[in-house]
Amino acid sequence: MEVKAASETPAPTRTASQVPAAAAAQPPTPETEVWAGRTSWKHYAGRLSAWVVGNLLFAVLVGWIASAKTWLALSGAIWTVLVVVLVSGVIFILPVFIGIIGRRYRLTSQRLFIERGILNQTIDQTELIRIDDVRVQKTLFDRVFGLGTVSLLSTDLSDREVVIEGVCNADRVAEVVRANTRTQRGKAFFVENL
Repeated sequence: MEVKAASETPAPTRTASQVPAAAAAQPPTPETEVWAGRTSWKHYAGRLSAWVVGNLLFAVLVGWIASAKTWLALSGAIWTVLVVVLVSGVIFILPVFIGIIGRRYRLTSQRLFIERGILNQTIDQTELIRIDDVRVQKTLFDRVFGLGTVSLLSTDLSDREVVIEGVCNADRVAEVVRANTRTQRGKAFFVENL
């Protein structure tokens, strides 16, 4: 009796009717951009309002103390207020400005790109086929200004939760993500969910 090696045995042939429909060759569709955006400055309206109100209250307090105490002259009070406004602006406003300028979102028919950074840049890509859940969150200020934050839960090991923060028409963005995710899942046989 002769034993054949595994490489010598012929591979079974399948007819076209035996190939699963998902594995059938489909022409690749071109990847198109469906949406692009940035975080809106209005998303930080609460923080900006608190900064303005806090600085105004501080200026009034320093002015009141300067008028009541002789050791704090008017010019010293003005310099104190200016220094506090500048320092608090660097602490509260500069990170907001950098966050808005340094983050850009781009959604295509197949992937979501999040570009971060001003001088150095990092680009995260998430395949839409890996998105499991879409959530929209809106703060009070977001609702007033028509904004929202879209959170995407995915099976991607590096990015379990992807956040599109403070964008206009967040409901529409979430629906576009959901629709393109369903389209991508309909085109491919997704083995990881079995």
